[in-house]
Amino acid sequence: MIALLPILTGIGTALRLPALVSSIFAVAMSVFGWFLTWFTKRTAMNLTIIALVSALALVNLLALKGILSGLSYVLPPGISEGFAMVIPSNAPACLSAVFSARVIRWVWEWKAWAIAWMSHV
Repeated sequence: MIALLPILTGIGTALRLPALVSSIFAVAMSVFGWFLTWFTKRTAMNLTIIALVSALALVNLLALKGILSGLSYVLPPGISEGFAMVIPSNAPACLSAVFSARVIRWVWEWKAWAIAWMSHV
């Protein structure tokens, strides 16, 4: 029994460094995991807002094109040809871009903070 005592103290000394490395690694991984969770929530929220605003802009463009093409069927041919001389062919895209920019500005100024606050980011 006495002969095993120096071996046990040698094993205890040898295992001291891996235990220290293991505990430092556990603390580092805990901090890294918290940061990754925080970053993932924030990135997911921003990507969701960007996707919703982009979808809104696309729907706006399609609705404006539908309204203008519907007006071309209702208006008399002379008025429609007169508008074609004054209004460019890319007018729906331009008007949609202007309206979408205003909506995007409104969302980012007034609603983005509320969305982030409600999601507890």
